[in-house]
Amino acid sequence: MIHVQSMRQFETDQTIAAHYGRGELTARILKALGADGDSSRPLTLTALAQLDQLHHGGLGLTEQMVKAAGVSHGMHVLDAGSGIGGAARHLVAVCGCTVEAIDLTPEFVNTGAELDALVGLSKSINHRVGSVTDLPYPDCSFDVVWSQNVTMNVADKSAMFTEALRVLRPGGVFTFSHLAEGNGETLDYPMPWAAELGTSFLGNPSEIMRMLSSASFENATTHAPAIPAPPPPSGEEPDDTVVMGDDMPVRRGNAMRAVSDGRLIP
Repeated sequence: MIHVQSMRQFETDQTIAAHYGRGELTARILKALGADGDSSRPLTLTALAQLDQLHHGGLGLTEQMVKAAGVSHGMHVLDAGSGIGGAARHLVAVCGCTVEAIDLTPEFVNTGAELDALVGLSKSINHRVGSVTDLPYPDCSFDVVWSQNVTMNVADKSAMFTEALRVLRPGGVFTFSHLAEGNGETLDYPMPWAAELGTSFLGNPSEIMRMLSSASFENATTHAPAIPAPPPPSGEEPDDTVVMGDDMPVRRGNAMRAVSDGRLIP
């Protein structure tokens, strides 16, 4: 199956990629974790988990999704919208999977591969730049397609869902986390996934479920996750500003207020 992106979609994708890219990301992560040039403090998955889970709920939400999707040893997983590879490394190291990881942002892709190498997981994860609406993989390639907080940046969710189903093996599972429109009241931007409304594509839960059905998914189930507020950084402890930018407290605060007052629904 071949898809041709519209110029509008291409321009949107470029804007989204630029929203996430900041420059010298791997070096900044290692410095924040105290792992730059000091062999006495090697990089570990536990240390990385402080800042490589680029979605609400952090590592806890990743663990919830593993359970909900029934991810198990030996599965081949596509991480569609993989960020810097936090979920992919968890799926390999903890669940015993092999992972293909794809993301729009070249810097995230490069950093993901560099971090994999530093923790010895390169043989089990392959990173590449690409779009979740035009997947460069053969039909029936994966046991699980996994996306964490990616759909909010996808205007054509029908294309994303159709592609996810295409690359899944019979009986496979598509699992994703999303923040959807709630009571219809206006959101305060910037949000963690978008600086402005033009790159934010939420939809309401009913619309999303209808799109999944139209794409021929079966047995779609909503698992409402508990999303605790992240603890404030203390002392030299790194936080998500290292990866996502210094304005993340503002963006995160806007999102958390919108969830608490019903404007956003996880």
